[in-house]
Amino acid sequence: MKSTTANSNAEPITIGCQNSWSSHPLIMELGKYAPRYIVSKDDCAGLYKKLDQGDLQYAFCSSISLVRNAEFEMALPVGVSVEGASGLAIWGLNSAQSQLKDVIDSRVKVLREIFKSVQLTRAPDLKAALNQAIELLAKVPLPRFDSVPQLRLTTGASSWGTLSRIAYKLIFGCENYEAMCRSPLDTSNPCIDFRVENDALTKRCSYSHLIDLSELWYRMTGLPFVSSVLQKKRKTCACRSTLSEASELAEMRMQVEPCNYLPDMMPRNCHSQSIDLSGVWKHISYRLSNEDIRSLQVFLYLAKPLEKKCLADSAFTLSMMRWQQKETALATQFG
Repeated sequence: MKSTTANSNAEPITIGCQNSWSSHPLIMELGKYAPRYIVSKDDCAGLYKKLDQGDLQYAFCSSISLVRNAEFEMALPVGVSVEGASGLAIWGLNSAQSQLKDVIDSRVKVLREIFKSVQLTRAPDLKAALNQAIELLAKVPLPRFDSVPQLRLTTGASSWGTLSRIAYKLIFGCENYEAMCRSPLDTSNPCIDFRVENDALTKRCSYSHLIDLSELWYRMTGLPFVSSVLQKKRKTCACRSTLSEASELAEMRMQVEPCNYLPDMMPRNCHSQSIDLSGVWKHISYRLSNEDIRSLQVFLYLAKPLEKKCLADSAFTLSMMRWQQKETALATQFG
């Protein structure tokens, strides 16, 4: 189906959701509205392509898509917001890299103090605050490393992959980041192993040390991380309120009564142990608050210099102004 409008109550609405445990409660709740809603499951890249080509009217696409495609916009203030140690995106380290974890933790403390000093969570001019933070960070010497580890970069459409690159650049510095991007991965030396979503939940037990990226983002910024947002193309009609209601129900039930969404056969990790899905869901919200919108702005500002395909400066500035308006509106709504 390649419809881009919602003209009548009889016409089904096509919605794309990521095929992951983080979206599982949302998928189940939306499924209750069949046949009015047709839910399509895919990975991040697949959802992006289907929305762009008109095969879907709405999709929970990676938040980074908002600066990669000028035709994409937020359909409703709903998405996947993650706060704290969720296990949904990790850097895996081996037993010989314990010192590296300590150095990363120390660097994150420095970043937290810098972002706190520029009032990142409430500065009226976010762009100026981030520029000030970058200037302050440039004056802080990089930590000493015996050797700078490479990161197994992801080239997909996931916002977690972009966050991984942002974190690497902030922790190890611009020169080391650029050198890593130019160099092929050297598997003969220990590297930082990046895992995301279901793969992260399954493989996390195979590492001696972990850096949880949603926790790292929160420690640095004091904000949750928004990995995906319900998006549509600009010409598509606005969403129905039932989409927002379904998101609200999924959020409440997965946190209060997660048994509603637990599968009959629990997923298992690489040690054949059951994965605690209810523990993961406690860190997730589907309704976006003003804090989430602020976090999105911070993320997109930091991501823009790393993106090969991105909105032009004028379009990006306009986009950020719209996000600022959304943040103000949501602050009033939640206040």
